[in-house]
Amino acid sequence: MKKSRGLWKLERTRPNKRSKSRFTVPVNLNNHKAVTVMKPSEKEVREIRKAYPNGMSKDQFYKVAHISKATALYLLQSSLVPCDDSGKQTRRYRIKTADVLAYLNDRDANPYKYEPPAGWYSARSSRRKPEDPIEAELKKLDDNQRILLKEYFTEMLAEYDDLITAEQVSVFLGYAKSTSVEWCDKRRIKSFFISGRYLIPKLSLIVFLSSEESFRIHRKSTVHTEMLTEFFSKLNKL
Repeated sequence: MKKSRGLWKLERTRPNKRSKSRFTVPVNLNNHKAVTVMKPSEKEVREIRKAYPNGMSKDQFYKVAHISKATALYLLQSSLVPCDDSGKQTRRYRIKTADVLAYLNDRDANPYKYEPPAGWYSARSSRRKPEDPIEAELKKLDDNQRILLKEYFTEMLAEYDDLITAEQVSVFLGYAKSTSVEWCDKRRIKSFFISGRYLIPKLSLIVFLSSEESFRIHRKSTVHTEMLTEFFSKLNKL
């Protein structure tokens, strides 16, 4: 089957350490459904049997089959892949290794047989976690209060130079260096790449920290959260 550029991607790949073969599952980005698959090689089958002689859990199943958690759940709940369902909140499903291998082999010949119905993925992706209280409060800030937030971070960064490294930003906010580098890579923060490192204007960081872009950081670091909590505490006293 010919694949149009941009319409297909490899959902997951698992390289075989002893060979150059890969067990892959192409996915259609338009409907998130598996279209073509490759069954595991004999060597991979032996490795699966050796790793899971007594069966596997749902999390182990989706990793072995190179499918998403949502797809694995559909296969188990629809009984397309037999399993023991304990009904518990955790470690609910137990699947025999032989049934997993039977699925992998049959999927190669009948990929459409295992496609979830329309809306299965979208229904699950819409189950979002409750909004973070800090994020909710940030969204309520009016223009004058956002100016006060800028002034707060300006004061917090007073001792820093006009140009700050990505590492300094990560230390200041309590994030990993890779996070601040990613912000620069994606141009979420205005920066300059000089001599193999990012330099960030202090003013750009202040603008970022008082913008919707930073408000939408769902997993804020402890340091960042403490700063915002302190700001709201001061704001409430005005």
